[in-house]
Amino acid sequence: MDPKRLVVIFLLLAGIVTALFFEHVLGLIWARFGWGDPILVEGVDWQVSTLVGYLLALGLALLVWFQPKAHAVSIDIASELMKVTWPSWSETRASTVAVIVASVVAAIILFFIDTIAYKLMVDWLPAVWGKL
Repeated sequence: MDPKRLVVIFLLLAGIVTALFFEHVLGLIWARFGWGDPILVEGVDWQVSTLVGYLLALGLALLVWFQPKAHAVSIDIASELMKVTWPSWSETRASTVAVIVASVVAAIILFFIDTIAYKLMVDWLPAVWGKL
């Protein structure tokens, strides 16, 4: 797979998320200042804030794509990601089980340490100090 393809896919996904964010923020700004936000496209309820948010996100994605330094860095990152060897499903499952077991064991050990420390500080030491 070509690293440019990964970069394009990432930019598309990031652009969609950014567009939705801008749409929401601009809708709140429009409402805060009491500006009208009429529906431009019936059926899908695209408002002026929606259109402006999508245009801002598109402009930002194109700016990142056509800026040489950002483009080169993104291609380098995609190339490095393609070299990564990902674990198989069985390795992932085994690692997950190991983490869960280690977490349970650590929780049990900490529970006993906490219980003993509580008994020591609340029950035993005051009893010893009271007898001195």
